Amino acid sequence: MKFRKGLTLIELIVALGILSILLTGVFVIYRSQMRTATTQQSISILQTDVQQALNIIKWDLLMSGYGVPANIQPVWSVNRINSSDSLILRSTGFLVGGTTRWSYVMDAMGGNEIIVRRWNDERQDVHIGDVIVIMTDRKGVVSPFLTVNSRESMSYNNQDAYRLTLSSGVQTAQGNFVFVVPGSQVASAIYWHRNDTLFRNNEPFLANVEDFQVSYWVDVNGNGVMETTERIMNPASVNNFTNFLRSTRVSIVLVGPIDRDYTYPENQVTNEDRTYSLTGIQKNRRRRFYAIEVKARNIR
Repeated sequence: MKFRKGLTLIELIVALGILSILLTGVFVIYRSQMRTATTQQSISILQTDVQQALNIIKWDLLMSGYGVPANIQPVWSVNRINSSDSLILRSTGFLVGGTTRWSYVMDAMGGNEIIVRRWNDERQDVHIGDVIVIMTDRKGVVSPFLTVNSRESMSYNNQDAYRLTLSSGVQTAQGNFVFVVPGSQVASAIYWHRNDTLFRNNEPFLANVEDFQVSYWVDVNGNGVMETTERIMNPASVNNFTNFLRSTRVSIVLVGPIDRDYTYPENQVTNEDRTYSLTGIQKNRRRRFYAIEVKARNIR
C-alpha cells in the first residue's frame, strides 16, 4: 500500500512565509493607493473651494471704488515680508451676483428735490427709503448721505425720470451721479490670514491657505505698458497711488493634508516678495499656487 506524501512542516512554514510577504505587499499597495486617492480627493475639493473664493475676490476687486467718494481709499493693503498681507477694499457694490443701483441728476437744482434718470427697472431704479450719495464725475462729494423720502414718476426733456424728495436740501449740477448705498454706509471687504485660514472681514473664507500676498501694477509713466519697476508690493510707496493703479494681483499658496509618503521637493517657498522655509511635517504637504490679476475699473 502506497502512502500519499503530504506537506512537511518546513514546506508549510515556507509557504506561509511567502503568502505573508505577498499579502503584506498587497496591503501596502492598497494602503498607498487609498491614501493617494484620499489625497487627490482632498486636493480636488480644495481646488473647487479656491476657485470659488477667487471668483468672489475678483468681484470684490472689480467693484472696489464703486460709489465711493474720492476722500475714501478704495483699494489698500498692508504689506508684510515675513507673513501674509492684508487687503482692504471699499465699495457700495459688494453684491456677488446682485445688481447695483445708480442714476444721474438730469438738471441743476437746489433744495430737497432732485430729478434723476428713471431706468424703468426696479432692480436698478432708486427706491423710497434708499440712502444715496451724490457725487461729481470726479467722485467729489456733493452731499452727505441722504434718504429718499418720496419719488414721483415723470417725463423730463422727453426722457423717463423720477422727482425725488430727499431728507435734506442739496445743490446739484447736471450730470452728478447718484449711488444707492446699501446698509447706509460704504462697505469694507477686508481679507486677512491666520493659522492656515483666509478670512473675509471676520468670517472664515478659505481654509488650507498657507500664504496670501498682494501686489499692484501702477502705471506711473502713463504709457499703458506694465514695466518691471511698476510692479509694487506696498501701496504706501507711491504718491497718489489710486491715480496710478491699473490692476491688483492676489497670490495664494494652498496646501493639502499631511502625507507621510510625500516630500515637497523644495526647502523654501517664494510667493511675491515673501520667502519662507519649510521644516518638519511642513514638507509632507503638497502645494498649489494660484494668482488672479484684476484691472481697476471703479476707482477713478
